Amino acid sequence: MKGLNPRQKKLIHLLVQNENYMPVSFYSQQLEKSSRTIYSDLEKIQVLLADESLVLEKKPRIGIQLRGSVEEKMRFLERITGSLTEIVIGTQERQWQIAKRLMIDDEVVTQQMLGQQFHVSPSSIANDLEKISENYRIRLTASKRGTKRIGNEEEIQNGLFRFCEDYLESRGIDTEQLFHEEAQKILLELFPQQLVEIIVEQVEDLKRQNDFLLPEQYVKSLLIRLLVFCFRLTKNGHIEEKEFLFDQIKMIDTYLIANELLEHVASKMVCHYDEEDISYVNRQLVGYGVKPNTKERSNYEKYATTIQKILKNMSEIMQVDFLADQQLTERFASHFIPMIYRLKMGIAITNPLVEEIRSQYAITFSATWYALANVEGKLGVHFNDEEVALVAMYFQVSLEKSKNGKKILIVCPNGIGTSELIFNKIKRILPAQDIAEITTIDKLYKKNLDNVDLIISSIRLNDVHKPIIKVSTLVTQEDIKNITTLYSNLFYSEESDETEKLDFPFLKEVIDLEFIHTQKCFSDKQTCLDWMITHLENQRIVTNAFRKEVFDREEIGETALATGVAIPHAAPQNVLQTKIAIVTLADPIVWDQRKVHYVLLMCIAKSDRKLVRGVITDIHKIVQSEKQLNRIFAKRAAEEIYNDITRR
Repeated sequence: MKGLNPRQKKLIHLLVQNENYMPVSFYSQQLEKSSRTIYSDLEKIQVLLADESLVLEKKPRIGIQLRGSVEEKMRFLERITGSLTEIVIGTQERQWQIAKRLMIDDEVVTQQMLGQQFHVSPSSIANDLEKISENYRIRLTASKRGTKRIGNEEEIQNGLFRFCEDYLESRGIDTEQLFHEEAQKILLELFPQQLVEIIVEQVEDLKRQNDFLLPEQYVKSLLIRLLVFCFRLTKNGHIEEKEFLFDQIKMIDTYLIANELLEHVASKMVCHYDEEDISYVNRQLVGYGVKPNTKERSNYEKYATTIQKILKNMSEIMQVDFLADQQLTERFASHFIPMIYRLKMGIAITNPLVEEIRSQYAITFSATWYALANVEGKLGVHFNDEEVALVAMYFQVSLEKSKNGKKILIVCPNGIGTSELIFNKIKRILPAQDIAEITTIDKLYKKNLDNVDLIISSIRLNDVHKPIIKVSTLVTQEDIKNITTLYSNLFYSEESDETEKLDFPFLKEVIDLEFIHTQKCFSDKQTCLDWMITHLENQRIVTNAFRKEVFDREEIGETALATGVAIPHAAPQNVLQTKIAIVTLADPIVWDQRKVHYVLLMCIAKSDRKLVRGVITDIHKIVQSEKQLNRIFAKRAAEEIYNDITRR
């Protein structure tokens, strides 16, 4: 519109942007002109409004306001400037910039400071903050210092996720454009370049590979979620996982992807991540539809016979028909082929769950190792503990489906120390299919208890709506009786309530007095194993290849337990007769950085695979408890140990 200078056009912009009554001094300050000049400009604008449905309303001692609908203001502004773009984008851009400062830059802002920066009134900034809080569902708090975002890490990341989705959507970025240079430039307006490049590359790789499927409609949301999570990780922001281990194992398919992704980010961005971070990322992968591509069968035929053999061996060992579980077959086959590739290429994986799996699922872990060891020669690989632990979880999930085992939490105020004592005693009286997991009070109240069937605790718990059995810290005989009685009442279990003496029906069939040696003196692990294996070779229990394999396996996995016992082993093809060799030591030796007092060398022949589960179960009855170990082995003669196990 002719006759208006740039200052007057800017004044009209400010009048449109500020929805409240503002004093002339405000506009004078924004435009850096005297109040007299502003009054003169307002008079000229008033003349222009004569033909408009807008009103420039003045209130004494309060201020002035341009009254009218948003549409009318926009039309007037378009006639003045010839474009709506500047003001329409201006308000939204202002809110995005403020949101970025609050949510990404973690700044404390003031309405006055923002008002001066964006040339709007503090009340307009107040409206912006209210809208930001509402749109992205974040909590803001104001103090003398200013306004800042608050909330727990999950709330922070959810708000940031909504902000990023809004930001990309407004710029027309869809899934197809995500991996193009222009789209990445927009992401760089929010996040560090290196992080954007890493996450885009990881998601693009996931899209391209054949082993997993990523639904196209979820690609953008997954990329934003991973970008937000990893960005917060660089600021030491961690989301506490709500799932216990027995729920997480159902998502074991994508666990390696989550772990490798975080490993890559941490190495490039120099940040720390933990097991719960991996679990969270894994949950996002599963939630956005990432799953094994069971239809990709190009390599399956090559390994079909081996896969069927492993499933058959596990069925015999665990006495469960795993071959009937079609989902297990598909998931295991999808995992098996990349695993063999990794092992042949010498690619080592990191599995932070390995210790927890080996401890809490000891029977399944040991049985899986035995079944895999049966095919090592044919495949030309050695399975390490990290890989065995992952495979074991496929079978554990199948076991839970087939046996409907109970999920039990053991809670103690002092965490692992005292809980281990309770755990070791209670595991002996639970049915084999039940899963017991140790947790702390803090985690109990933070995590999801929906799948928990029973809680056993040494302290009183409030506001927990699950069956609870209270025990003493030392778990007395009275506690044991209470547990078996209450368990029976809750779940109608027909399990034996024998608690006083343990029976070893399988172990007693494979031990021999001739292979029990007590109070021996060895300087180190190698000397001890060499002596034991030589004795087994002389008695034609094992082949000459047994020695090398035992030492090879010691190199790739730990066989010493925290209770002070080592259980070395080797593949069944090098065993001629099934025996368990036992050595007790006069003085402990260092074994896998642990002090070991007792050694149980497992020798189980291929023809006795049906005994594997029973023998492993019997051994774990002994080794999981330091007290039980000492009761059977400490300062006792070979005949006493033999008679105690065989009940003679």
